[in-house]
Amino acid sequence: MTTQEQRILNTAIVALERTTGLGTRVLGTEVASRDRRADALVEIEIDKRKHRFDAEVKTVDRFQTPAIIKARALRESPLLVAPYITREIAERCRELRLPFIDTAGNAYLEAPGVLVYVVGMARPVELRHDKFRALNPAGLKLTFALLCRPELLDQNYRRIADDAGIALGTVSSDMKDLETRGFFDLETHPHDRKLLDPQRMLEEWVTHYPVTLRPKLNLGRFRADPERLLETDLAKQNAYWGGEPAAAKLTRYLKPLQFTIYTREPIAKLVAAGRMRAEANGNVEILEKFWKFDEEGDIPDVVPPVLAYADLLATHDGRNAEAARMIYEKRIAPAFSAPD
Repeated sequence: MTTQEQRILNTAIVALERTTGLGTRVLGTEVASRDRRADALVEIEIDKRKHRFDAEVKTVDRFQTPAIIKARALRESPLLVAPYITREIAERCRELRLPFIDTAGNAYLEAPGVLVYVVGMARPVELRHDKFRALNPAGLKLTFALLCRPELLDQNYRRIADDAGIALGTVSSDMKDLETRGFFDLETHPHDRKLLDPQRMLEEWVTHYPVTLRPKLNLGRFRADPERLLETDLAKQNAYWGGEPAAAKLTRYLKPLQFTIYTREPIAKLVAAGRMRAEANGNVEILEKFWKFDEEGDIPDVVPPVLAYADLLATHDGRNAEAARMIYEKRIAPAFSAPD
């Protein structure tokens, strides 16, 4: 953990003891095994019984964050540790059965025979939200390209700008912002550069994409017959499945009810091919394809897994959250842990 994360964990433990009287201690940090990873192993004594949780220290500034963490849920008992949890996000955590504590003393803990739920404690005065340049639309496009193609770190800024679909002039400042926050080190030799914390980088991107970049990509909403739509050859339209249909192809887990399509072409031919009709609350949304790098996946008519993962989590649907977890475990995590 970083010094700041350690401070958040320690402060949250003290706050939990203050508001609930529960004894808490950290048994170890940087806990990891074959199938799980956590920032710390935390033991909380409730009614003379000791319960152990795998703690992840995260800043929760968007409604989507708990679902992201739940999709990556550790095999044991996860515990979200945050600077501050609002009442709305606390309810979301409870719906997801994701225990949490924060530095204000808010908490949700659930174990066999145990339920602790404290909400409404005031936000600590010292907390503030930093403004990071790479969280603007161009920065999010850059981050997406790096998550999908980490080898871009070896390339010059013109190549990075071309693949990310952004202006060359924005690359330097956004790259510096990401480097300052520890996602990579540009001082190393180009052939030795790598993403240093891809999981945290992904979580940040998935949190901000639905509210900062995605709304700017909307090309229209339509209604279509699901079976006929799924028969549409998107490759001929230079288009790609996102969201639920992407999950269906990547995991074989769910039958899509809502359809997301990304394209860079004028949509008239695509709409005609799928026999769609314009409808404000239709089951089909068409979004602009914002990345420029070539697709290399084994399913050519599907968006990169990182984007399918983000689309699913943005729906707040439990069924989609499970599909997102499967995509993370089968498609994203192995790529992050692959040898250089």
